[in-house]
Amino acid sequence: MDEMQIELRSPLRRFFLALVCLVLVGLYLQWALRTYLASRLAAVPEASKLQKAIRLEPSNAEYRDLFGRYLALSGISLDEGIANYRIAVQLNPYVAQYWLDLASAYQISGRVQEQEKSVERAVQTDPTTPDVAWAAANFFLLQGNQERALRNFRVVFANDPNPVTIDSALQICWRATGDANQLLDQALPRTPELYLSFLRLLISKQEVVAAENVWSHLIGLHQPFSTNLALPYFRFLIAKQEVAAAETAWRQLAAVDPSLQPYFSTPENLIVNAGFEENMLNGGFDWWYESSPHADLSIDTSEFHSGTRSLSIAFDGRNPRDVGIAQFIPVKPNTDYDFSAEYRTEDIESASGPRFAIVDAYTNASYVLTDDLLDTNPWRVQQARFQTGPNTNLVLLTIVRQPAAPLIRGKLWIDDLRLVEKANQDR
Repeated sequence: MDEMQIELRSPLRRFFLALVCLVLVGLYLQWALRTYLASRLAAVPEASKLQKAIRLEPSNAEYRDLFGRYLALSGISLDEGIANYRIAVQLNPYVAQYWLDLASAYQISGRVQEQEKSVERAVQTDPTTPDVAWAAANFFLLQGNQERALRNFRVVFANDPNPVTIDSALQICWRATGDANQLLDQALPRTPELYLSFLRLLISKQEVVAAENVWSHLIGLHQPFSTNLALPYFRFLIAKQEVAAAETAWRQLAAVDPSLQPYFSTPENLIVNAGFEENMLNGGFDWWYESSPHADLSIDTSEFHSGTRSLSIAFDGRNPRDVGIAQFIPVKPNTDYDFSAEYRTEDIESASGPRFAIVDAYTNASYVLTDDLLDTNPWRVQQARFQTGPNTNLVLLTIVRQPAAPLIRGKLWIDDLRLVEKANQDR
């Protein structure tokens, strides 16, 4: 009898289960349809469609925020816009953008205290997103609260990898404070990349003291960074006639990057990388070079005076003024120096051949201008002696043509350059 009761009830049970499933499916389809229709309506920034979307999904905070934005930014009704923003943050207080939209509306209406509270809630909701921190930082900056502004800019610096954003934030921070120590202490995370970005800004602003301060902090990080990124700092110091500071910074950079050890002068030779055995850095106290369309510079490993390399310069028959290579050399005032350089020429034809020249880096006063190098010659030496002036502390060694106008063709190799203080040579 029990078996028969179960069999009789089973079809009824299956019917009820199927009915329940149909009801649930129907409810789900209705909900999905409402959600779909609401999203389609909300995609169009029109009051009637946004209102329909809200009616279809009254608990959706995004639609309230969109409607509030429409009302506030279109100028229809700022108060109604604020009311919708407030509903949005009540429905979902965990979206920072809703709080920022509310803060923006409060700003327009002049309700500063409410704006500040909304900004604070945005930051609390999303404390590491750069866009949120950027908005908060600018709000506090306008309020004159530099400490809180810099604290939020620190979040931007720490979390936004975009160099354009970083540079813009640095510009704003520097313009607001003008204090390198304040930015280093309160805004910038301790990373070489950010310190170097700040250094580039200060160089562009010609801020010598602040740049030297940031450089000192950069070295104090004791973290490696690319030497190439530091070379503009040396160009800046040399341009500002801060020779002693440049020498000190060069030694400090070598402590961070041991690969720079070969790029130091010695009392026996003040010229760095004098035999071109090391790669040229194109900056600092190594060789500086730039491409010339009519004088091709290259390192030659098949022709050299000593070691394994020399610098070759090939002239194509036009008239380059110089060959585009030079080196800055710190010297002492009122001091005698001896200069020498090994060279080789091949078929150099011109009415004005290349010459070694040494001049004061700042006054351009000439100390050395050798005879011009012409024709074909085996390895030979050029020599000169000179005395620096009373104010000379930096000279520039170059290869020039004087006069520069005549056409020139052929090839020159140079190697084993040497500059030594005569007092050291006589010892």
